[in-house]
Amino acid sequence: MTVHLPQRIEQAYLAEAQRKGVSIDSLVADVLLLHAPEAEPTLPITAPTLSAKLEFVKEQGVFVLRSGQPLEAAVVDETLHSIRIERESLARGSF
Repeated sequence: MTVHLPQRIEQAYLAEAQRKGVSIDSLVADVLLLHAPEAEPTLPITAPTLSAKLEFVKEQGVFVLRSGQPLEAAVVDETLHSIRIERESLARGSF
């Protein structure tokens, strides 16, 4: 697949990939997957040690991963922190 972007956008993605220490292909693939049209999601992980059954269910138009187990508070805090940082970056146009 070839994607043609304005040079300033391409440079922004290159800079972000370097900042994160990943390839540009990996970064762009993550962005595309994040904004992919609705499709049945697949689990990106294998979890043979989990006794709970993992499943995706659609709630209010959004796929949710259900494990039957509560999340640790630290996981929730870290996730919210990451989302806030990403939103701030997007608002500043520096993503």
